[in-house]
Amino acid sequence: MTILVVGTDAKFCRQLQELLSAQGHRTVLSDPARAVQAACEHRAVLVVLDGIPGKQAAMDLVRSLRAQPATRQTAIFQVDPRGAMTDVVELLDAGADDYLIRPFNGQIFLARVRTLLRRQIWSGVLKEEPPTLLEDNGLVVHLVARTLTVSGKDIPLTRLEFELLSFLVRNKEKVLKRTEILEAVWKYPADVETRTLDKHIETLRKKLGAAAQRLRTVHGIGYKFSGPVESPLA
Repeated sequence: MTILVVGTDAKFCRQLQELLSAQGHRTVLSDPARAVQAACEHRAVLVVLDGIPGKQAAMDLVRSLRAQPATRQTAIFQVDPRGAMTDVVELLDAGADDYLIRPFNGQIFLARVRTLLRRQIWSGVLKEEPPTLLEDNGLVVHLVARTLTVSGKDIPLTRLEFELLSFLVRNKEKVLKRTEILEAVWKYPADVETRTLDKHIETLRKKLGAAAQRLRTVHGIGYKFSGPVESPLA
């Protein structure tokens, strides 16, 4: 499942790409001239349009995406630095599914993305599949719905608990340094001293029950997510 990021501000588009990639999404960048072709080629499930120069050009691009059979039901998310209310209304009427004015908080952007993908899953337009679904020995992490089940039981998690667990699961069997986890999940710089990671690991272990032993401490380094401990043969 691919998310296409389209825009002329290369630096900002790369920032969006990094945000999406950190959530496990496959992301492709494109300029506006190739956007429709790229969306079709990569079978994009979501197109993020970043401040296409000129309102009319943005509306024409949205209509072109809606006119193609391959992208007719693709979700379209417009982010824009201009923010005029008339632009919002006209772009939504032209076929965009959501609109966000720059500057904005990255977590709000990601929450909007998850909402658009959930709508497509619930409506049957697309099926939830990797990388939106992580399954491992009875532990199922739904990256879009942001839910966790262990042996068929729903486990409620806070936003940061979910981000932490999904990051560890995506990097199964890899020893992750404390600074690496703090930077990826909390966006903390490497020189920050904090016990928040240890507290979140402790809480996760309590919630995971029998699966808690899979969150392993690597003394002096950090943590890793491992396969279940096998019972010795009789």
